[in-house]
Amino acid sequence: MARVARFKITGAEAWYHVHSHISGWRGEFPLSEKAVTRRLIGLIEHFTSIYFCEVAAFCVMGNHYHLVVRFDAPRPVRREELEARARAMYPGKRYAVATAGWTDDDWEHYRQRLFDLSELMRNLQAGFTRWFNDSFDRRGKLWTDRFKSVVLGDMQAVLDCMLYVDLNPVRAGLVERPEEWSGSSIHLREIGKGGWLMPITEVLLAASGEAALGEYRQRLYYRGAVRSKGNQAAISQEVLAAEAA
Repeated sequence: MARVARFKITGAEAWYHVHSHISGWRGEFPLSEKAVTRRLIGLIEHFTSIYFCEVAAFCVMGNHYHLVVRFDAPRPVRREELEARARAMYPGKRYAVATAGWTDDDWEHYRQRLFDLSELMRNLQAGFTRWFNDSFDRRGKLWTDRFKSVVLGDMQAVLDCMLYVDLNPVRAGLVERPEEWSGSSIHLREIGKGGWLMPITEVLLAASGEAALGEYRQRLYYRGAVRSKGNQAAISQEVLAAEAA
C-alpha cells in the first residue's frame, strides 16, 4: 500500500504534535531505562538546536514519546550560519566529508531541510536507532512505521497539547505529580534544566518566566485532576489540595 503523505504547513510558521512508537512486544518498555531516556532527550535537544524550531513540550514514555514543536517560517539564511549548523550536524571530520563539493544548490537544499519537520524526525530517529542498536547489540528496525504528526491550529490547541503531553505519566498511573517524571519537559523546567526549551512566555502571557511557569503548573494540575477517559489515572484531590495550599 502506498504511503499517505503527511499534511505539513509550508511557507509559514507551524506548530506540530509529534509522536512515535517503538516496535516491539506488548509489555516491552525499552525507553524507560534512564540511560536510554537521557540519550533520546539529548538527541531531541541536539537536533532541534540545529533545525529552525523550538520544543515547547516533550515526554518520553516506556515505548513512545511525544513532542510539541514550533517550526519557524522559512527565510533566507546566511552561508555562515548554514555552515555552523552543518558543523553541528556533522561534527569533526564528518563535516568535510559530508559537505565536500557542495554547490550553491546543495546549500540551498540544506537550508530548506532545516525548516522541515520530516527532515528533523529523520535525523532524530535514525540517530537514536544507531545508538540504541550499537548499545544493545541489536540490528534492524526500531520504530513502528513513520512518526505521526498533527498540525496545531491555534495557541489554545498548542496549550492543550502541551498539557496532554506533560500529563502522560500521570494518566498512565506512573507518578502522582507530572514533574516527578524525569523524561518530561515539565520535570526539566521545574529543576532548572529546561533552558533549551521554548520559554513558557511564548505560550502564556505573564510578567516573568517564573510567573508563566507557575500558571502553567496550575493549569497542569487542574487539568490532570479531571479524568478525560474512564480508565485513566488522575491527580488525586489530596495532591491537588496540597498544590493549592
